[in-house]
Amino acid sequence: MIRKLLVFIRLPLITIFWLIACNVQAHNGQNHQVQGEDERLNSALHWLELSQSADGVVVNSADIATDFQSTAEALSIFSLLNSATANKTAALSTLQKPPQSLTTEGLARLIIALNENQQPISTQQAELLSRQGTDGGFGQFSGYDSTAFDTSFTLLSLQKINADTLIASNVLGFLSSKQLSDGSFALYDDHGSVIVTAMVLKAIRPYLFTFNISDMLSRSIEFLYSSQNADGHWGSDWETAIVLQALIPVTTDVSRYELALDFLKGNQSVDGDWGQQVYTTSLAATVLSMLASVDVPTDPEKAVVAGRVTDAANGSAIPNIVIDVLGVSTETVTIQPDGSFIVSNLDPGSYVLAYSAAGYLGVSQNVTLQKGQFVNVGTINLSIAPTAALVKGVITDSQTSEPVASATISVIIAGQASSTTADTNGVYQILVEAGQALIEVSAASYHSVTVSVDLVAGTQVQFSPSLLLSSEEPPSSSTLFGTVIDEQGQLIAGATVKITDGATTTTDINGRFEFTDLTPKEVVVTVSKNGYESVSFGLVIPERANANVGNITLREQLILPSTSISGRVIDMVSGNGVEAASVVVGGLSTTTDTNGFYQITDIPTLEFIVSVNAAGYLFTNKQVSLAEHTDLNLDINIRQADLGGVNIAAVTTDKTVYGAYDSVIITTTVQNDTTLNQGARLYVNVKDSDDNEVASFSGAFLPPLDPMSDLEELAHYQEHLAATIEEFAPGEQRVIKLEQWWNTLIVEPGDYSVTVQALDGITSNIVSERSVLVTIEPTRAASLDMKLSPGYVLLNKSAEIEIFAEIFNRSNIATLIEFDYALLDPSDQILTQGHEQINLTADQINHRLELLIFPHTFSASGHYQLEVSNITGVEVKDLITDSVFVPPSIRLRARQSLNPNEVVPLEGVTVKSNIEIEGVDGE
Repeated sequence: MIRKLLVFIRLPLITIFWLIACNVQAHNGQNHQVQGEDERLNSALHWLELSQSADGVVVNSADIATDFQSTAEALSIFSLLNSATANKTAALSTLQKPPQSLTTEGLARLIIALNENQQPISTQQAELLSRQGTDGGFGQFSGYDSTAFDTSFTLLSLQKINADTLIASNVLGFLSSKQLSDGSFALYDDHGSVIVTAMVLKAIRPYLFTFNISDMLSRSIEFLYSSQNADGHWGSDWETAIVLQALIPVTTDVSRYELALDFLKGNQSVDGDWGQQVYTTSLAATVLSMLASVDVPTDPEKAVVAGRVTDAANGSAIPNIVIDVLGVSTETVTIQPDGSFIVSNLDPGSYVLAYSAAGYLGVSQNVTLQKGQFVNVGTINLSIAPTAALVKGVITDSQTSEPVASATISVIIAGQASSTTADTNGVYQILVEAGQALIEVSAASYHSVTVSVDLVAGTQVQFSPSLLLSSEEPPSSSTLFGTVIDEQGQLIAGATVKITDGATTTTDINGRFEFTDLTPKEVVVTVSKNGYESVSFGLVIPERANANVGNITLREQLILPSTSISGRVIDMVSGNGVEAASVVVGGLSTTTDTNGFYQITDIPTLEFIVSVNAAGYLFTNKQVSLAEHTDLNLDINIRQADLGGVNIAAVTTDKTVYGAYDSVIITTTVQNDTTLNQGARLYVNVKDSDDNEVASFSGAFLPPLDPMSDLEELAHYQEHLAATIEEFAPGEQRVIKLEQWWNTLIVEPGDYSVTVQALDGITSNIVSERSVLVTIEPTRAASLDMKLSPGYVLLNKSAEIEIFAEIFNRSNIATLIEFDYALLDPSDQILTQGHEQINLTADQINHRLELLIFPHTFSASGHYQLEVSNITGVEVKDLITDSVFVPPSIRLRARQSLNPNEVVPLEGVTVKSNIEIEGVDGE
């Protein structure tokens, strides 16, 4: 036992957990905010790759850890940084030992490695779970005393494979019982360990929003900070790396561990390693990777400017942006693919920032910066230059209508060619100079398509040819075709389609039209039909190819006794429709659909104000004055309320249409638009089409607060409130499935806007919000439980039988339930039957109805079954029927036999006596 104890104490001091696999970003070769981080990571990875032996083990003679531990840590780094040189399969094979022979730490490491390499883990998982003790914790092996060390290792590995749900509560209870008064956790006895505490901190952090662990977590953090030495680190390189892995994700105050970072980075050798140790180098490389998403200023005296540059027409990123601080040459500029940028290394003072890109009008901006200040200048929109034009479209296959990815689009003007390629959806766009141009589209295995067009400065041109396989003969001329539909997607026959050269046709019974024998040119297509609004659009007909314009939607033309207004609410920057926006005209209101469209009819006045309010946008009014009543089309542009910081980029629900008592599961995409860590609480508001609030709740679970709570209880509740804060790393975008959801219960059918709000974690101010529209459909549903009383009667006895129904109504509208019922005897003969009609309102949730009481003498034993049939009016979720049981009256009948029944005299023979007892119905 003494030998075991010595070995066990050594393991955690040199090994602590696989933290490197959690909550870090994969190395992508980009230069991050921390100066030189990529270079450090690359050199560390290269050194680890060179340390791998032919048999797969990754180890060096100077290592303080075992071969198993060093290889496991290195393998995680190879996976994390997407190493193309390391032999991950060979490394994994060295870890695959019989699960029963591994310690809990080793077994957890193996599970992580198998999962990272998409290998089965069921056997290892079963062995690990079998080691849980009655106290909820885990020991080194099955039957050993539980420790915080082994328990945390177990929890971390099960989190990795999403198998921690069932054990989390008991595990957290065990860990809570093991926390010492100073906030630390020990390996044995009461001696707090920095390493074990760091491991526990990492393991419990994911449960901040589901369990009451905020106090345990914060005390652990403070213990780790209090354990720093005078130089700001925690002793050796590997110890410092382990603690940093635990602390970086849970705090925004990077200054608290900045000295430790400097210490760790300063100890990296020119070869990329730390002390020639695989284990330590792997841990330190993990810290460097984590810093890719954390803003650690290299000079606190300098200021930082951040923002995003986009195309003013569609909000998309612009390639080859140039950002210049006029009169300054020492600034550092980092630009991401989405157009977001950071300008750092700026001294206090006033500056002019210039933004430019080829083909766009440049803009400039004045900023005044203070020492150490972070300034987010928001979105900078660049417009197409008056001398430039934008060519865009979708390239498809002429036979299948599927997109042709990687097609090459070239625009040739005055002998100069500009080219781009279509993406996986066949979509492309290219910015070129204005003038007479030749547009050519080519792709492997397809005939190329060309067209001549006059590109007008400052405008956009759509060119979307359908390509023909090169194995097929191209047509002698061009064809233009498409389909006309109404707003419900129904095909419209007999619609008139005209093009500018005078050609006219009508749609067939399938809504399809076609123009043949066309020459390449620019045309305007007009589609019309009586009773519908006409549609016109411009396009370019390709040369000897097909142009599929897709579906053309015609809106029905209303006969108006008053004014009708319709249109689209549009994001001013992106040009996209804004869903769930509230549009109000006087006492009339509506909500925009998923594409931003709205319609309000029966407006009695000729002068009115159209008011638009949408989550995350500035309130907008439009004054309308009419000479006579008409059908008015009005698109309304609205501007986002850019408060900076955390931005709700998108909100989605698991479905778009729900019934009564459905759970609306909400997912939101949250973007941190700054270079600082940000905290936000997520809240949900649900409103009906009249803008009345029907539900409001926290996105993360919060326990109810007793109004009579004392000060201590109120302080405790504040800890729960703090646990709802979501932390976002710089530039991080995260998809969050909210812990709480909206249950539709019995809300009336109709459209409802579900709005997710981001509240600043410190001030609780709303900094961003966005909505999604859901529809509640009329629902008639119920569970029907048919009962009999009494349920037990003796044979040949009489009883009054009561038949009644318990209805669990799950409808959101008034409901009429009808059904037939019958009570059958054991021989299936009808004893009684009936027909019922039950009217229920939506708020009659649980309803009990007595159907019949009648006397009956039960002359036969068995089950008297109640049956229900011909149910109408509702969807039956559950149907339960009852019975009366009549037991038989029993008498016993005995039979006796001997075997054998004859024997030879004087022979020693065994004779068996068989007695059979049978229960039969009595009289």
